[in-house]
Amino acid sequence: MRREGPAAPRGVGAVVVAAGQGHRFGASRPKQFVDLCGMPVLAWSVRAFLDHPDIDRVVLVLSPQQAASPPAWLPDGILVVPGGVFRADSVRAGAEALAGDVETVLVHDGARPFVSAELVSRVANEARGGPVVPVIAVEDTVKRVDEGGWIEETVPREQLRRVQTPQGFPSEVLNRTHALEDAGAWQAQDAAAITDDASLCERLGIDVATVEGDPANLKITTARDLALARAMVETGLIAAGN
Repeated sequence: MRREGPAAPRGVGAVVVAAGQGHRFGASRPKQFVDLCGMPVLAWSVRAFLDHPDIDRVVLVLSPQQAASPPAWLPDGILVVPGGVFRADSVRAGAEALAGDVETVLVHDGARPFVSAELVSRVANEARGGPVVPVIAVEDTVKRVDEGGWIEETVPREQLRRVQTPQGFPSEVLNRTHALEDAGAWQAQDAAAITDDASLCERLGIDVATVEGDPANLKITTARDLALARAMVETGLIAAGN
């Protein structure tokens, strides 16, 4: 009788990153735990992936203190792991928790509560073939300024895009990029500058594709962002509880 080897990983996993302290938000607690029309911001983000038929596993990355005592409102079916000092450390922890279980990984910022099922599907479908990020065209005129605030030049905006999450990757690619980062392939001071996972691919010369993003998929960084998010729910632009 022929012995079968271990089954190849299949399916899609999601890593929701929420280990940051949100200092720019200016509240007494991290922005991802602030109430947004009856639910914490993070609850909106997590549920979007738990409820999605294409997502097989969800890993939530919290700060070590929060991971040791996760919020009671977290639904069943989520694996909580502790993150690190920088975002890249937290993503690596989440990716390692999925290693060997899924073939595709989506990485999402917990402070983006309005990620739609359609956007998750677009990213998940494209990520099976390689790294992909959702983007939005830049509509405003963009200027480059010097340290004193004086305009140096107008930057052509035709090829500029604002990048969102979730970003999608074949599991092998995501783990390979973060293994190199963990091994110190780049200077330590670079860690704070790694604001998304696509930038790690760029450093290794790995092509990253784009898909259409969603203007409603805002990231809550300041109190003004939270006020806008609440208005989007209260006016019906975003369905309450979805």
